[in-house]
Amino acid sequence: MEIHTLCDKIQLQPKIKSRILEFANDFDFNSVDKQLFAFQIYEKMSEALAELQTILGEDTENIKILACMLKASADVYEIYKDKGISDEIYFATMKCYTRFINETYQMTGKLYFDRYWWTTRQAGCHLFRIGELEYEMKHIEKNIVIGIHIPSDVDFSPSAIDNSLASAKHFFAAYYPELSNAEYRCHSWLLDRQLKEMLNDNSNILSFQNRFEIFDKGEIGTEFIDWLYNTRTTECDNLPENTSLQRNMKKHLLSGGVIRNAYGRLKL
Repeated sequence: MEIHTLCDKIQLQPKIKSRILEFANDFDFNSVDKQLFAFQIYEKMSEALAELQTILGEDTENIKILACMLKASADVYEIYKDKGISDEIYFATMKCYTRFINETYQMTGKLYFDRYWWTTRQAGCHLFRIGELEYEMKHIEKNIVIGIHIPSDVDFSPSAIDNSLASAKHFFAAYYPELSNAEYRCHSWLLDRQLKEMLNDNSNILSFQNRFEIFDKGEIGTEFIDWLYNTRTTECDNLPENTSLQRNMKKHLLSGGVIRNAYGRLKL
């Protein structure tokens, strides 16, 4: 697949798309073939990314790195086709680029790609958007588990999550049969048990949380502020209070409370 086709299909923002294509027309992607291909090897993703950044040099607005991510993502379309994975899943997965840029714009007012540290997974064919959730084939020591990720545009209703999980199990059984019995895990602030004190019993978040056996309360994090408050401010006094969770969380933080990114495994 060509980069311009992928940009069109995922409805990349026009201002970003024009800059990507301008760069791509003048850049020799053969000079980074090794690094882009290495994204497909899970254990080499970070090393390949560091090498790529060194080769690209100064990239103050991350247009170069975004173009390379899109090139790698366009290239793995052949893997999808060879396996028989649908275009629906391919394009849903690659719309992450458009979503990430929109998220950053909403938080900062600037059209900007800053999630290159994450998209090696999509560009390396390790992560798939299946229905409402994303599923990553994570290598942990000598095992592979299915990591569950929650996109910002998720329909978090129990029925939508049920459908996504059922579709994921079918997907891996069909296309990665060696993972048919793999463990499903999630690492997220949404699994912090303290949320039970901030939400109603019929909360979609609690419904999701109750699907998991929490085996490690995890580390303290602040990334949740981006997603819950749609801001990157670090001043708790300035956080909005538009929802009951925002209000209760703000009170929790102002009283000295913290939120942890807990680890859970999906219950059988």
